[in-house]
Amino acid sequence: MKARQGTARRYAKALFMITRDAGTGETAARELERFQEVIRQSPELGTVLGRPWVKPAERHAVALAVAERVGCGRTVRDLVALVASRGRMDHLREIVEAYRALVDEAAGRVRAVVRTAVPLIEDERRRLAGRLERALGKQVILEESVDASLLGGFVAQVGSLILDGSLDGQLQRMRERLARG
Repeated sequence: MKARQGTARRYAKALFMITRDAGTGETAARELERFQEVIRQSPELGTVLGRPWVKPAERHAVALAVAERVGCGRTVRDLVALVASRGRMDHLREIVEAYRALVDEAAGRVRAVVRTAVPLIEDERRRLAGRLERALGKQVILEESVDASLLGGFVAQVGSLILDGSLDGQLQRMRERLARG
């Protein structure tokens, strides 16, 4: 898994260096995410692009055609075609994540993955983002998901930092304190 992430980071870093110099980092991120979404919505396409017995030139041509159809710029088209021809389409999700992290870091942003028992309303979302921004000193983009296994509250993760404001977490901490006496 680490080797896979290392490989993805190398592709992402190369793309970032090119787009940073051109000032097209955000655009390339959106294009890459659009391409990824098309692959996600068409598992057959992803399978074809990932099959080792399909000739690299054919995978290259298919990825290039899909990227053109999605409206990707030349840099992203070339990247996804290269990734496909090298048989690395199974790394696409990690490449997109690594690239997005580089773009966010350059822009002074972080992404917080937030799990909640129920969907946040706009005011809760704004307040949570504000508190995280004050704590981290960076702009925070919330990526929310509803976790039906939570009793209430939220769990936010920014990189390796986990903020557990869930009822489950509070009960667990109370249980641990009572067990210690």
